[in-house]
Amino acid sequence: MRRVFLCALTVSLALHASSPDAASLQISPVSIRLDATEAGKTIELSNEGDQPINAQVRVFSWDQVDEKESIVPTRDLIASPPIAPIAPGAKQVVRVIRVDRTAPPAERTYRLLIDELPAAGAETANAVQFRFRYSVPLFISAAGEEGAPELHWSIVQKNGQPFLRVSNSGKLHAQLSAITIRTASGDVPLSSGLLGYVLAGRVRAWSLADIKLKGAASGVKASVNGKPQDARIEPAQ
Repeated sequence: MRRVFLCALTVSLALHASSPDAASLQISPVSIRLDATEAGKTIELSNEGDQPINAQVRVFSWDQVDEKESIVPTRDLIASPPIAPIAPGAKQVVRVIRVDRTAPPAERTYRLLIDELPAAGAETANAVQFRFRYSVPLFISAAGEEGAPELHWSIVQKNGQPFLRVSNSGKLHAQLSAITIRTASGDVPLSSGLLGYVLAGRVRAWSLADIKLKGAASGVKASVNGKPQDARIEPAQ
């Protein structure tokens, strides 16, 4: 229950956060990967606005349950400092440190939620204090060989609506982007950019309600971890 509540809370807050201005906070890198025994990594936060801000960094364990995203707070990694004041035009380095540096038997997955907060004393219009939120994926490689994602694509019906279901039976996460579904009557684009991730040993599903499939789907073209892939649509199980 706590897992579901936290996930719902994160989505709710992200949807209700708003600002009339562009985000001042910029982050690099936007995805982090650690070797099996690597101690940690640094991320650079910069303030491109004309007002001072604070950046808050929190670490969550990331999983996928019932074909949906799930995050829970964790102490596996620590962000130092967890809250960083950044002057206009300035930069701040935050180090993400592993508490347990033992090589994991399987890939571990986390999310860093990085919030742009108003500086101390700044007036806020509502109870939601952050201005913008970024969610940065962080992966810790497994000991031994890295392996690869092994994806299985199908189209299923949920509550009368079609969904693209992708299962990953491999040992490495899959980042999916540039998705096009092939049909007998032509290709149907689903996503020109990032669609999402399917973690190792997990299943994700995305709604197809907003696109019109031209007949039965036979295959899919996609970019998987930056590499083109052409796969067939398997019968739904």
